[in-house]
Amino acid sequence: MEKHALYKMTWKEIEDAFAQDPVVLIPMGSTEQQGIHSLTGDYLAAEEIAKRTAEASGAYYIPVIPFGCSEYFRCFPGTISLRPSTVEAVITDVVQSLTEHGVTKLFFINGHAGNTPTIEDVARKLRREKGLACFSIDLWQGLTDAAKKEIYGEKDSSGHGGDPLTSVMMYLFPECMRMDLLGPVENIKEYKGVPVTGLKKGMVAGVPFNVYMDMSDMTKQGVMGDPFASSAERGKKIVDHLVRACCEMVEIIRTHDTHI
Repeated sequence: MEKHALYKMTWKEIEDAFAQDPVVLIPMGSTEQQGIHSLTGDYLAAEEIAKRTAEASGAYYIPVIPFGCSEYFRCFPGTISLRPSTVEAVITDVVQSLTEHGVTKLFFINGHAGNTPTIEDVARKLRREKGLACFSIDLWQGLTDAAKKEIYGEKDSSGHGGDPLTSVMMYLFPECMRMDLLGPVENIKEYKGVPVTGLKKGMVAGVPFNVYMDMSDMTKQGVMGDPFASSAERGKKIVDHLVRACCEMVEIIRTHDTHI
């Protein structure tokens, strides 16, 4: 059986694989509250998408990095948050460990928005110091308006604690979901006199402002989307769509020189 998980291979098998200049996937996520009804290990979704992408495309993947910077969710038990400097140090060391053995094609499969600026910092450092371009996807921002309309229908129910992750987890890990714990979803409309439009977002006179709240300031259930509209069927569509897109990206990376 062909292996795609580097952690299930011997170092000799890995040496032979790296000699072919393969694409290596780096899955990342977080361990944070996803609403009263959903499991905190959202990194499991990024891991599964990386696995399916690697198996379908011939890429390889490393163990998922399960923690990110989740400061605004620390008010809920189970959230484990790393400092941005810690996340950057971990990613930097991972990238160094791969590139020093000849890997030139890196693709981050990122399942946590809080990781995005840190991944960019590391990617730009890699470009500057080693002359290599690397790539990433922010999974839950990876649906175009057309894809959302096809998957969600006319009503976009996405938001933290709702889709896409609730449907994805209902599809991948139904045994872990507790939809029975959901009650009425209530979000505040104002914080310290500022009209609230989202987590960390306010709007005054038609101009957006940053408002540094914790999630518990906005919602006691940790939910901002509409989890009642979620379904395992929808989750399968989301996962399949993202895996197809990631496979296409792998092929692009594979067939191009990543040296600057």
